Amino acid sequence: MTSSNQDTFDPYSAENLSTLEDKLGISIKNKELLKTAISTRAARNEHPDIIKKDNERLEFLGDSVLKFLISEHLFKSKSNPEGKMTIMRMEIESNETLGAIARELDLKPHLYLSEGEKMSSGKSECTLLANSLEAVIGAIYLDEESLESTRRFVERKVLDELLQILLTQDVRDPITPLQEINQKRYGKLPEYVYTKISGESHDPVFRAEVYINGNKITEADGRSKKDAKKKAAKKALFILTN
Repeated sequence: MTSSNQDTFDPYSAENLSTLEDKLGISIKNKELLKTAISTRAARNEHPDIIKKDNERLEFLGDSVLKFLISEHLFKSKSNPEGKMTIMRMEIESNETLGAIARELDLKPHLYLSEGEKMSSGKSECTLLANSLEAVIGAIYLDEESLESTRRFVERKVLDELLQILLTQDVRDPITPLQEINQKRYGKLPEYVYTKISGESHDPVFRAEVYINGNKITEADGRSKKDAKKKAAKKALFILTN
């Protein structure tokens, strides 16, 4: 089933709902909850005679449940030092990351979308997928009003995908967690020293050095001060948390 055939298939069909459950490894007794979870507000506006509830309220609930379960997992895990915990918490709150997880789970072909949403890509698609994944999590929770089934889903599907993403892509924002760790440990912010090391005026190369508690930790080069700072902060973050 692909997104290109959404004009010909019924998202509320037993076949679609069953295929989605099998794909996600879940079983929701109340199928109305699952129907609501896959239905966007834009689709409801286009099909008010078919879609009675959109997934925004479930998305709100699922967002809260997901953040709690991720925080719980990180708290209980002895293998995650504070820097990695901060990174994981920040990433799971990102639509880009949640959208990537939903894309890996192949969620989009099973959603009830508006005509415009079927063609979405980039950031708009990431937001759409992230919101729908949170709505599904909300539906799983409400189906039993218990965290156990939701916890199993998050651990099997969301956390596993999150760890793969963190292993294969750059940390989105290493500067903020580095600041948090240094303020907690030393009561001060890291310091950055910049030098232009090569390149013409229109194509310079900058070096950023990171000083933690007065000591130089690492350095990195970039095409701008901002780029060099981000690379240096990432290196420092992993030095401090490994």
